[in-house]
Amino acid sequence: MCTINISYILKDSDYPTAGAKLYDMIIAKYDTEDSITLDLIDVDALPSMFLNTSIGKLITDKGKMALKKIRFTNITKSQAARIKDYVAKVS
Repeated sequence: MCTINISYILKDSDYPTAGAKLYDMIIAKYDTEDSITLDLIDVDALPSMFLNTSIGKLITDKGKMALKKIRFTNITKSQAARIKDYVAKVS
């Protein structure tokens, strides 16, 4: 299991760049890890500019089933709803 701290990635980066970093980190661990946990502690927003270059690109490149490896921790109800809505629109 691998855990990625999203607030660390967002620090000192714009949303598209941070999303691309997250995507690269997920891809680097994708074939070797059973699951990848995204820690959302201290994350205030998940704008489309971030999701497009991370989760959206993962869905485009690996398919929607790739999300089965992704887990979330320290996620709020509004963040969970935001991600659910985003994934539904991408599909």
